[in-house]
Amino acid sequence: MITIKQIAQIAGVSPSTVSHVLNGRTKKMSQQTLEKVERALRENNYISNMAGRSLGGSSRIIGVILTYARRSEMNVAQDPFFSEIIGALEDEIRSNGYYMMLYTSGDVDEGLRIAASWKVEGLVILGALAHDCTRYMEGANTPIVFIDSYFNDDGKPHVNIGLHDKRGAYMMTKHLITQGHKRIAFLADGDPPMGVDYERREGFFSALRDHGLRADGDQYIYISHRSAERHALLSAFLEDKLRGFTALFFASDFYAVDSMNYFQDHGLRVPEHVSVCGFDDSILSVQCRPKLTTVHQTVSQKATYAVAQLLRIIRKEKIDPKIIRLNVSLKIRDSVGRV
Repeated sequence: MITIKQIAQIAGVSPSTVSHVLNGRTKKMSQQTLEKVERALRENNYISNMAGRSLGGSSRIIGVILTYARRSEMNVAQDPFFSEIIGALEDEIRSNGYYMMLYTSGDVDEGLRIAASWKVEGLVILGALAHDCTRYMEGANTPIVFIDSYFNDDGKPHVNIGLHDKRGAYMMTKHLITQGHKRIAFLADGDPPMGVDYERREGFFSALRDHGLRADGDQYIYISHRSAERHALLSAFLEDKLRGFTALFFASDFYAVDSMNYFQDHGLRVPEHVSVCGFDDSILSVQCRPKLTTVHQTVSQKATYAVAQLLRIIRKEKIDPKIIRLNVSLKIRDSVGRV
């Protein structure tokens, strides 16, 4: 394995200069020197001793925590949305000279212990609810940026990268209504829905009300994340003739595609018998047949904004704590028909 001393000789600098680059101490370094060292590290595939660096100075580790409880049936990273954002974060973090540590946990204390034990230089927290956000901000001794998280209105400064979830759900519901649908259901795996699912349900209800349609608990349907329970509900739903619903709006593409496949396996055609739409525009939405009508978000944008903001905080640059909401759009495909 190549050493720091050898890297220094290749770059024509001192070993201490290489060490400064590896530990992020580059403020007083010329851009030319920095680029020479980084090129030498990259071209020689230098791999640092992470354990030693975490015990010493800068670890160059960014922790990414998915705040979801472990599920026995399916790891959260198997959902195409989460695998896409994990990949985008890793690419952004690596391209900025850091290493990503990924951890999945619904336990805040566990997440804080991992962050402290590895001396991470910053944290990206995905999908945290208000109480957990407060605990992370109070318990972590490192910069934090949140993605798709929700906060109490307590005035504490934070950076959160999210979507116009409510607007996206409103737009999709309005589209369904313009296609003649009046009995529309919204389906998600929260009872009650929380976080992004709550925002999306509120956008759904708001569109119903604005178009003179009834909006109450009857239109929200809880579906389990466990496939056996979810399919049992769908079976009962079919026996009950879909309760008169002509369109089903799922909080994620994953559930939309899974349900659409179940329906078609049991003789119900989409969109001839029922229209189906989702949210996220994941890779599943174009691989299924019919292709899924869905709300599009550019997942990589969340990673770009989150890492850029986090690195500014790490460098102690002045930023304005804020909520950044990214735009959404509709992808009209084949799974929604007119009635």
